[in-house]
Amino acid sequence: MPTTVRDAVSDAVGGQADVELIGVAAGPSELLRAASALRADVVVVAAVAGALPGVATHLLDQHPDIRVLALTGAGTALSYRLRPHLVEFACSTPAELAAAIRANEDPDM
Repeated sequence: MPTTVRDAVSDAVGGQADVELIGVAAGPSELLRAASALRADVVVVAAVAGALPGVATHLLDQHPDIRVLALTGAGTALSYRLRPHLVEFACSTPAELAAAIRANEDPDM
C-alpha cells in the first residue's frame, strides 16, 4: 500500500472509538498472512487504476466473511464483499422475479 494511503487510513481510524487499526502489511503475501493471523473484519488496500487488486479475490477466497475496501487515487473507494449466505425473499409473481433479477443487492438491504 502506498505510504499516502497508509497515512490516510491511519489518520481516519486513529480518532474512532469503534474502529481499530490492527496491522499494516508491506505486500500481498504478508497481507494474506496478517489478515488470517489478526482475524480482520475489513482489509483496506490501494486500488490500481480504479480496479480491485488481485489480492482482494484471494482474501475473500480464504476469508469469505471479510470485506475489502480498495482506495482509489481519485478520492473514492471500492467495497468488495462475498456474501456466502442465503437470503430468502418473496418471489411468487413474475414481477417479483424480474425485480430480483434486476436488483444489484439483496432485496432486504
